[in-house]
Amino acid sequence: MTTPLEQELANYSAANPKSAELHEKATRFMPGGDTRNSIFWDPFPVYVTDGTGITLTDVDGNKRTDFVNNMTTLILGHRAPEVSAALADQLDHGVSYPAPSPSVVRWAELMCERVPSLDKVRFVNTGTEATLNAIRAARAFTGKQKLVKCEGAYHGNHDAIQISIYPPLDKAGDADSPNAVAAFPGISETAVDDIFITPFNDIETAERVIREHADELAAVIVEPVNGQCGMVAGKPEFLEGLRRITDELGIVLIFDEVIAFRIAYGGAQDYYGVTPDLTCFGKVVGGGMPVGAFGGRDDIMSMWDPSDGGATVQHAGTFNGNPMTAAAGVATLEALTPEKYEYLDALGESLRSKLRALFAELEVPMGVTGIASLFALQFTSTEVVDYRTFATNDKTMAETMFIGLLNEGFLMSNRCAGNVSTVHTEDDVDAFVAAVGNVLKRAGYA
Repeated sequence: MTTPLEQELANYSAANPKSAELHEKATRFMPGGDTRNSIFWDPFPVYVTDGTGITLTDVDGNKRTDFVNNMTTLILGHRAPEVSAALADQLDHGVSYPAPSPSVVRWAELMCERVPSLDKVRFVNTGTEATLNAIRAARAFTGKQKLVKCEGAYHGNHDAIQISIYPPLDKAGDADSPNAVAAFPGISETAVDDIFITPFNDIETAERVIREHADELAAVIVEPVNGQCGMVAGKPEFLEGLRRITDELGIVLIFDEVIAFRIAYGGAQDYYGVTPDLTCFGKVVGGGMPVGAFGGRDDIMSMWDPSDGGATVQHAGTFNGNPMTAAAGVATLEALTPEKYEYLDALGESLRSKLRALFAELEVPMGVTGIASLFALQFTSTEVVDYRTFATNDKTMAETMFIGLLNEGFLMSNRCAGNVSTVHTEDDVDAFVAAVGNVLKRAGYA
């Protein structure tokens, strides 16, 4: 008997023959045909030829409504007029220079004006580089080496932080005393030794872990909204508690807002009213171009000040603050008014509310997590607040939903997380919720 997943996969393969062919060619030149694991899925990904507004078109001519927006990046949608115009103008003047441009100054000014923690900011090209440099800063500033991070949190692709992202439960230890587990072979053993793990949203355990190792700790790094576990919002008392404890003990508090910056005009720290010492950014701040940034307290950021040969910590990068990304970033930030955030909040809440009503109507053991414009489907009846509760998800049902939604004409992340942009409408939300219902009905929830 054919399972729901097998039927969705059969329908998907039949509808996407050119993507299948292109993927077969890709495997000859890239391992697994892939160069970015977050957009790979079995049996093959779709290959996109155009993105306009909320719509993606693939090589087979299929059109899908995009509810992932390049992993939360395209908050104004694909080819936003403001961003396209800024990029076209900059293209007429050059794509990169061996010197700074006026646009990077305006970009930095906008960031520092709207983010409470930013006295100064520096730009890089990925969120990975942002967290790498923030951690380096904390170590240089404190003279200490070790870190605390939350289990199930992703902070970029570098050794210091590729620990306990998706740890197998048989290796992860007790829930209130998690082990540090390397994400995959090749991670430095010293990186594993230099990090302590705490559950997300559990301030009692976090305080115990931090106090126990306070004399060794350079920093605590946290996502205010845990993206890897399904856009799980931090509890206010958790984030406030981390600030209180790190303040008391002289430990640098780093907010990773690569995703969470999109939840409010001044980012998650503005939303929660909790000001970290350093903040990492990416995604929306570059308007769709490759981007990362980090910034914070003047006394910490001054370690990068090269004036009179004074830089304590070195930081180069051929494309840091490049004029194309700066132009896109300025255009995006200037377009993101407080009114746009009000619209995104309302649309995100409407989507989550309608999904919850659907799950109740169909009596399906599912939930939805998220905050503001972010959301994720959870394939469990357990309330998801951290990694261990996220691990109760039915992975087969998640894959069935992901492929089923592709067949319905919608794209989410391959973990069934998504977000709305300023060009999505209530009609798009209704169509998406109906598509989720169609997949569930095909899976037997009539």
